[in-house]
Amino acid sequence: MGPRMKLEISTPQRPTDDTSHDRLSVLRDAHRTLIGLADGAGSGAGAQAAAALAVNELARCFRNGMLPDDPRDWAMVLEGIDHIVLNDPAAGETNALVMLVQQGVVVGASVGDSLAYIVPVVGDAQLLTARHRKEPRIGTGTASPIGFGPVQLDGRLITRRAARVDSREVPSVIEAA
Repeated sequence: MGPRMKLEISTPQRPTDDTSHDRLSVLRDAHRTLIGLADGAGSGAGAQAAAALAVNELARCFRNGMLPDDPRDWAMVLEGIDHIVLNDPAAGETNALVMLVQQGVVVGASVGDSLAYIVPVVGDAQLLTARHRKEPRIGTGTASPIGFGPVQLDGRLITRRAARVDSREVPSVIEAA
């Protein structure tokens, strides 16, 4: 195994009324980090419940050791979460992004408009979720997650919602060193 990767997570520090339905879960063990991000669609209790349920299910995958290294398998995990959220009477819809970082490589899947980039120390940013589709989201029973990776993580891993792209704003950043 190569040198241990340092991950530092930072999020925007400005207050907003639009974060009550956003959920972020970062789980680590000695060899890997799982990042789950969910952005509930809308601003009601159903959006909050859907986002919370999605990241809780990703955390359950981590605790159970179900951490695939193939992007198609991560897409299937999100499809399963889609049906769990659909069957919860309190849950609405959510976007979701899952990323597994291990041995300097990132792999994952997304559904909806949560984006992920790798910004190298030198060179142009690479959009990992380039093939994302805004809909259908998790909670519809018809979500179509798209996997990405494996990609060498040689800089910063940045996540943000597509609706919030603003060059003046600091996105969520996971610093790899």
